[in-house]
Amino acid sequence: MREVLRSPGFARLYGACFLVSVPVGVPFAHLAAFAEAQGVPRGEALSLLGLIGLGSIGGRFVLGALADEVGRRQTFLGCCWGVAAATLWWAVSGTGLGMAVFALAFGVLYGGFVALLPAFAVDIFGRRAAGAVLGALYTSRGLALLVGPPLVAVLAALGRTSALPIGVCACAGVAGALLMSRVRPSPGEATG
Repeated sequence: MREVLRSPGFARLYGACFLVSVPVGVPFAHLAAFAEAQGVPRGEALSLLGLIGLGSIGGRFVLGALADEVGRRQTFLGCCWGVAAATLWWAVSGTGLGMAVFALAFGVLYGGFVALLPAFAVDIFGRRAAGAVLGALYTSRGLALLVGPPLVAVLAALGRTSALPIGVCACAGVAGALLMSRVRPSPGEATG
């Protein structure tokens, strides 16, 4: 466990997981209010959160099965890039339909990310001490979920718009996906 936590591979994975997770908490805190500010009726704005949930359930099953067919690494990285791209779509979306597309796509990709992260980490570091490694890794997600929504709120208050702060979070997701694509097993971090 100590060797894994001190390894450059774990530091890279931790940072990548943090950055990809920055945009993840934002829609749960801000999507409904953002949609209402764009003129979407309150009931429809709140239903966008349900679309995220439905998409997430579907994503866990569909993308989990897809990963078995095309490979976990490719599918997982696709989810990382997709979360960032969907968040960027949200930042520029000004219609109820555009936000509904975002909510469903984001849910699917977020669900796949959540479902495949443990397997991806085990593929990098192996099964030995997997629970401890995952526990340490999930602190990065927790920190990101604490940072993302308040960051958007503060930046939106300063700039009087949520689109730019959401775009900033999307850029964090892009940086995380790029870093995640560089996470590979190194000698001594054998898969298995």
